[in-house]
Amino acid sequence: MNKELKVVLFCFVLLSGNICAQDFDDVRNINRHQILFTKWNFSDFFSQESKWNWDLDVVYRRQSDVESSLITDNPLRLSIRPWIGYQFAKLTRVSISPIGWVNSMERTVTESDLPVFGERELRSTLQINNNAYYGRYNFTHRIRFESRWRALDQPEVRQNFRLRYRLRTRIPLNNDYFYVNNTVYLNLYSEVHVEFGGDFSSTNHLSQSRNYAGIGYRFWDWARLELGYLHQYMPRSNFYDVDLLFGPMFYLYIDLMSRIASRR
Repeated sequence: MNKELKVVLFCFVLLSGNICAQDFDDVRNINRHQILFTKWNFSDFFSQESKWNWDLDVVYRRQSDVESSLITDNPLRLSIRPWIGYQFAKLTRVSISPIGWVNSMERTVTESDLPVFGERELRSTLQINNNAYYGRYNFTHRIRFESRWRALDQPEVRQNFRLRYRLRTRIPLNNDYFYVNNTVYLNLYSEVHVEFGGDFSSTNHLSQSRNYAGIGYRFWDWARLELGYLHQYMPRSNFYDVDLLFGPMFYLYIDLMSRIASRR
């Protein structure tokens, strides 16, 4: 078995194993809910010689209604997070988002979720990205440590922490390198979220897990689009009822904003 086939099989086993481990309809009550996921990411270095960089990511999501399966019926999430990062090595970057703003609506999965009340949140995040290459296959380990101040519009603000780990692989399909213009690539990732802290009262610390598969296209050296499918498991506080959020995911990445001016 050649090296490339081993890598593909490893990715398949990792992601499918995560999904299968959560396929527990026989012992859990699964509430299925359709979502439209989108993420828009803009970044650049402060100069050509600098190891310091900035990012801005915007997340926007819509959700179906209790009585409808149309994924654009109701708002679910809008978040804006600025980042400052430092490229410690060619394949390792550490970033901080001092304050990110999140406006969330409750998930309208069942009738018991109504009426819906929104939640305002401020979030500080430390992020570590480490990349590895095996032939043309790119793997990324991402760790995020978040401090969350929730229910800002309520009398009592709640604060807790969340730890996130994501393993991602990107596989170029029409050439040997991910960072080449006109590259078509496959993107697979799996991520888990663990919540804890003083104001986290739930007994369920494994707050969610995500699995994603998508196809991307790099239309300039520094910009790319992705369209895929996301599976997101979110156990409720009793750990018996589990919300399964699923639907299309759209990404837009502009990795070097300064190239826009040079292209003009």
